[in-house]
Amino acid sequence: MVIAITVGHEQDPQRYSSFLWWSVVWIFGAANLGNLLFLLRYLRTVDDHCIELAPGKLRFLSAGNWSELEFEQVSALRLFRSRGKLRHIQLLLKNRRGIRLEGYQDLDRLAQCLQDALPGKLMS
Repeated sequence: MVIAITVGHEQDPQRYSSFLWWSVVWIFGAANLGNLLFLLRYLRTVDDHCIELAPGKLRFLSAGNWSELEFEQVSALRLFRSRGKLRHIQLLLKNRRGIRLEGYQDLDRLAQCLQDALPGKLMS
């Protein structure tokens, strides 16, 4: 696309400048439309989402499906604060992946429960 616009711009600068501008507008429009569709799909499923703390594991309900995380898979717990307020919690797993918990109603209480369930794994 860049080569075609460059060659066309040398032949007819006025026409290809307009073409370039409209192509950028269309690309950004299509990308934002795609992001909007993903956001709307996420917002439909987020209402069904909840977390349950069970002995030895953390259970997630999302879109009617339960999944479980055994606490023995967690290698570290990180709390991220901004201006004194807890923003999100990150659970680091032994396979070097992470789970980010954010947007829950009582995040401070969830953090305290996870700290009690995962002694010695808290990282700043």
